Amino acid sequence: MTLSIADLPGHEGFVAPVLPDGELASSSSAFTRTFVGYQAACSCGWTDRRRYPATPEGAKEAEYRWWSRHTPPLLAAAPPSWLVTKSNLLCEQVVKLAADRPLAALTLLSQVESWQRTLLDQAVAGARDNGASWAEIGEAMGISKQAAHERFRAQVSQ
Repeated sequence: MTLSIADLPGHEGFVAPVLPDGELASSSSAFTRTFVGYQAACSCGWTDRRRYPATPEGAKEAEYRWWSRHTPPLLAAAPPSWLVTKSNLLCEQVVKLAADRPLAALTLLSQVESWQRTLLDQAVAGARDNGASWAEIGEAMGISKQAAHERFRAQVSQ
């Protein structure tokens, strides 16, 4: 069984059977081989260090580990999928507007830019208040930590 969250594409959790040599088995080979426990893993390559007994309870504990250890920091940085969908739709509609009515698109885009700057400053300040490093902020924005720090240090008092 795979575990997934709509807001985390590219992350499907699973309970991996642990073979006697310590290697993780694929779920298909687990039924034909002896295994000694379970371990939480994800399609992104993350594997939990903790191992659980080869029991139904052990499998449930490994599953919970994916939910409780791997996903929380990812969810903290992942925008909700419904909002990404709306953002993509808005972008497509503005592209069409720019082709048909460029001056109307410019008016709209200047309004978006004005509130976007304020929201960006607020989001950076909130991230810093919640303990995010400049490296984490830069990564979320697709820029270096130095660029994030230089751009926002005056607006943030930390």
